[in-house]
Amino acid sequence: MKIFIALVTIAFAIVGTSANKHCYADAENACNQNNPDDTLPNCNAVFSGFPHAQMSLHEFTVMQIQSSFEYLLLSSKFSTHVKNRPGFAKKFRGLSDRSWNQGIELIKHMTKRGGKMEFRKVEKPRLLYGHTLELDELQSMAIVLENEKFLAKTAHHIHQTVSHANHTTHYDPALGHYIEENFLEDQADTIRQYSGYANDLKHFMQEKHNVALSLYLFDEYLQKE
Repeated sequence: MKIFIALVTIAFAIVGTSANKHCYADAENACNQNNPDDTLPNCNAVFSGFPHAQMSLHEFTVMQIQSSFEYLLLSSKFSTHVKNRPGFAKKFRGLSDRSWNQGIELIKHMTKRGGKMEFRKVEKPRLLYGHTLELDELQSMAIVLENEKFLAKTAHHIHQTVSHANHTTHYDPALGHYIEENFLEDQADTIRQYSGYANDLKHFMQEKHNVALSLYLFDEYLQKE
């Protein structure tokens, strides 16, 4: 019993010492100085391995927002009277809305964890922007698939960094769970779907005499999905 009491006493002493070094010390100093304008730098929502993953989250968020505009540009291309592919336009508009919403949710999650969003240029292996006006139906599906795989690999990298951290200060199961729940399964489904679209279109376009009819029927199928 005495050993148990001693251990509890030591635990509380450690907690008290830790608090004095962080938020508690900031609050005590602010009260003693009687200055309401003083900040409390350590009284924030930052904890666990989040600070070490924040830069990767910034980049992933920028990728999502950038992808949203690229998909919107693709959707606009297939909405014109020249292309007249409302099914393709619908699918790309859906991807645009999804990427935009995921980017906004990432920003919300970062602020919830005590961080802030910093918009910086992110280089991807290949950008949709600049190629969109030259893409046909098959090429558009292929480049969307390529982009979705890149987004998925980025999400996997973040998840691996915080879930299998080499150092305890990098470990963040809450962030790993957030990435897994909101991105990994959805991206796997999207990649499977668009890989199927690309392969179906490849077979259709090999039938030279019926390409126009095949593309029309495939677009009708996309509209009803």
